[in-house]
Amino acid sequence: MEDHPVDPRVSAAAAHWGPRFAHNGTDDLDFTRTVARISRWEDWCREWGRTAEEYEALATRAEAAGHDLTAMAAWGQAGLAWHWAKFVFVIDPAQQRAAHERAVAAYARGAAGLEPPAERVLVPYDGTHLPAFLRVPRTAIAPPIVVMAPGLDSVKEELQETAGYFCARGMATLALDGPGQGESEYELPIEPAYEHVASAALDFLSGRSDVDVARAGMFGISLGGYYAARAMAFEERFRAGVVLAGPYRFDLDWGDLPPMTRETLRHRSRSADDQAARAFAGRLTLESAAARITSPMLVVHGHEDRIVGPAHAERLAAEAPGAQLVMVTDGNHGVTNHAFASRSLLADWMADHLGSRAPAAGGA
Repeated sequence: MEDHPVDPRVSAAAAHWGPRFAHNGTDDLDFTRTVARISRWEDWCREWGRTAEEYEALATRAEAAGHDLTAMAAWGQAGLAWHWAKFVFVIDPAQQRAAHERAVAAYARGAAGLEPPAERVLVPYDGTHLPAFLRVPRTAIAPPIVVMAPGLDSVKEELQETAGYFCARGMATLALDGPGQGESEYELPIEPAYEHVASAALDFLSGRSDVDVARAGMFGISLGGYYAARAMAFEERFRAGVVLAGPYRFDLDWGDLPPMTRETLRHRSRSADDQAARAFAGRLTLESAAARITSPMLVVHGHEDRIVGPAHAERLAAEAPGAQLVMVTDGNHGVTNHAFASRSLLADWMADHLGSRAPAAGGA
């Protein structure tokens, strides 16, 4: 039987996102086995759904046997697999929405198994609510809080591996699905002025006694890095921030972005076509904001980033008075090929600037 060539969209997904999947909680063998079954992009969502269903079955068996830790971990794996099924799969909205709903439901069933547990909360915003996961270390006093912004095709669930690094160093985390992201993507389009979202998050947190909003930090990855920088520029309550793989202006390399990324931006911004999406991407710019960032900000970027080129980080660091640039020589997008080193670096830096100390034992 003659082999059919692999769809270039599948090849691009495997090349760009393999390390990301593995270092955000999915077993790398699950990635390899699942992608090996896919030759057409049209099959991407279905095949990742098959992998997710295997974990759902495992979770159900573990629950029946009273093995709650195994069940919660398996539900978490199922939720991530359903997320990968839908994350840039915009060619079939009905199939994507179904995968999204299963991703949210499955991961929520395992969230209590994280350490510290993830509490689902709703952040009031613009007449609606933004779903988020709040994790608070088991400390005697209210810890500092890090607000976490996902990227264009990311969600709050995917940020929990990185959140673990902050929590292990005595910081609480609030990872939220902002406008155009995760649970909010079907209700709200992307918001270029993300400082409004970040301010809403801090307003919500100020009503809680278990975190210290006076010691608040901001973190974002990929497009979330742009969001973090915007928040740092216009929301004075943030004492420090980390921008990981963030764009300075999202339309600068529009033609070089993977086609699935461009199409995802079109959908999440409610743009009519590619031309309108590119124009919207031009609104995602730090040109009037970077110079306002005077609080400490760590900019971490991979020199071999094929999604957001290193020039974006260099320009941001050059214009922001409070910026410190760390360029990882062979780093990919999000520096997921050096996940432990990069996440330890940014978490240690944030802990130093927010005055946090790790609990006596445990953690990443």
